[in-house]
Amino acid sequence: MGVGDDPVYSKSSCFDPFPFPAPSRALRARISALAERLDAHRKDAIARDERVTMTGMYNVVEKLRSGDPLTVKERAVHEVAACGVLRDLHDELDALVAEAYGWPWPMKREEILERLVALHDERVEEEKRGLVRWLRPEYQVPRFGGGVAMVPDELALQATARPAAATPLPEWPGTAVAQLSAITSLVTQRAVSVEEATAAFTGARRDQVARHLETLALMGEVVADADGRFAAAKRAV
Repeated sequence: MGVGDDPVYSKSSCFDPFPFPAPSRALRARISALAERLDAHRKDAIARDERVTMTGMYNVVEKLRSGDPLTVKERAVHEVAACGVLRDLHDELDALVAEAYGWPWPMKREEILERLVALHDERVEEEKRGLVRWLRPEYQVPRFGGGVAMVPDELALQATARPAAATPLPEWPGTAVAQLSAITSLVTQRAVSVEEATAAFTGARRDQVARHLETLALMGEVVADADGRFAAAKRAV
């Protein structure tokens, strides 16, 4: 809770301990591709018309789900941003993520929360035994995995105690929308300077990276600190 007991997002209490699923490589690729489509849909809509904002789109989506009538302004946003498509993309993504967890779908929010809490407790016990399900092992294990306990299971040992082999840098996308999406994904993982963001991709141009970071800052998606490093903006919940 923030000043005045306002709810705020805290990475250390919300993101770091969150029990993410461990999908197969194929399912992970499907989720990634759909998430890219969803993100591109939103960015295209915002770029197409100044009346469209992220908040405005999701206000319309919520009304479409509830069946409440749209205002004149919301109808305009709905028409320009194709909010029905945005809703459908989220529905598809929800179903894929449920599949990644091995859960039935749809479920009520209360049941989702109960399952996440139970899975969190399971993961805590796993980590006490030395099994850590790293989200980005090639980045995290060398930095944070040095103190991981040895475990008898060879697969778990490889996943926790051995740094992953270096992987080639991702290629710099060819379109502005894909470039924005790639930079957004990068800053959600760690704070970066323009130079660091440029170095994170093969073939990236510094001027393009700098311009995209400025655009994301104007959109409120990222924030810059006094040292010129960009990080994902914190969201109130």
